Amino acid sequence: MRRALGALALGALALAAGAPPARAQAPGEAECARLRRELGEHAQLSEGVRRALAAHVARSGLPAGAPAAPAAGTRADAIRARLAAIPAERQRLEDQRLGALVRLDFAGANRIQSRIEALDRERAGLARELAGLPAGSAAPPAPAAAPPPAADADRVRCDDAGAVLDAAVRTRQRELGAREGQPGVLPLRALQGRASDEIARALAAQLAPWPGAATQLGLLDADGDGRLDGFVDAPADGVYRLHRQRADGTVAVEVFALPGRAAPGEPARRLGEETIRRTGGTLADLVGGWPAGPVRMLAETAAFATAHARFTAGDWGEAGRLDGPAARSVEYLNLRGESVRRLEILAPAPGGVAYRRVLVVPRPGDQELWDELATVVRPASYWRTDVEVAARRQLRSATGAAVGAPTGVGPVQFGLER
Repeated sequence: MRRALGALALGALALAAGAPPARAQAPGEAECARLRRELGEHAQLSEGVRRALAAHVARSGLPAGAPAAPAAGTRADAIRARLAAIPAERQRLEDQRLGALVRLDFAGANRIQSRIEALDRERAGLARELAGLPAGSAAPPAPAAAPPPAADADRVRCDDAGAVLDAAVRTRQRELGAREGQPGVLPLRALQGRASDEIARALAAQLAPWPGAATQLGLLDADGDGRLDGFVDAPADGVYRLHRQRADGTVAVEVFALPGRAAPGEPARRLGEETIRRTGGTLADLVGGWPAGPVRMLAETAAFATAHARFTAGDWGEAGRLDGPAARSVEYLNLRGESVRRLEILAPAPGGVAYRRVLVVPRPGDQELWDELATVVRPASYWRTDVEVAARRQLRSATGAAVGAPTGVGPVQFGLER
């Protein structure tokens, strides 16, 4: 019996080895439409994706872009072609205007609004002209407008859509300073909506469902210029935190929550934003030390988790009710695929709580950057909290020896009012 079973197993292996590989099943109609839509949205924000997409369509032997205007035609045909192209052009301008508003670049938003209004006037004028033209009136055709990026995306074969979308994501990762193929890094598509819950829904549609979103880092290029304008993480289920660069170079911290989800406390958000401003933190420094994948626990004391939850919720009086220091040490990959170590210590302080964070980020030449932040928070009353922060950065060798002189800020004192 054993010999018979062995012969059957060997025969099955031989048949499997000789069988041709199964073809990947083409996505269904709905999935294909989704892949093409996301591909078109990435193309709207990236010149590199647009070039690669056009090249792919050309290699596939499919017509790229919108149909070319005939060499000879009527003025009416030219007007209709232009009117058909204006909605996509207007949508791109609306996306750019929203990006400027997100960065509080009101002057830029006003300039884009002027272009939108000029486009609306052009559309109205063309519509009036078209209505007044006699049938068959001849005139040289107007130049054909550039096709919207979605035109090429819609010409990608369904069998190829997944691979082309993956290539587009890698292109945008590279453009925004991330390592190509870094699993936890997600280049965000345009964020539609202006209300907080609308933006939260737009982020929820792009990041993974919880708890997968906790291991992702979303990169925001608000107006498609290939520069990082902000990054998004998910500190809790249905809660999204955006660090974005303002027009003046400072960093704002905003929190968006899905309806019915409790966002972290406003005092804690303001403490984070004000600490970044007072210590001169930049968006590039912040994103380079942020997790972009799973966080691996190295060590943690028993009291740390509870105290840290109270600290991040803005309950600083309770966070300081510790018998002694509580600490946690973790390791994770950042957006560049570098291994970052983070040590956090919470300790009681007179009238409040002390928090110290040390980030160790790899640097070229077998060196490390030690980025230290020390914060003391003292609730003075129900209405006011006194804060003292100090930051210090030191380049070190792999053995821990200091390289060059350290730089630092503080200690700086300020108050937070309710």
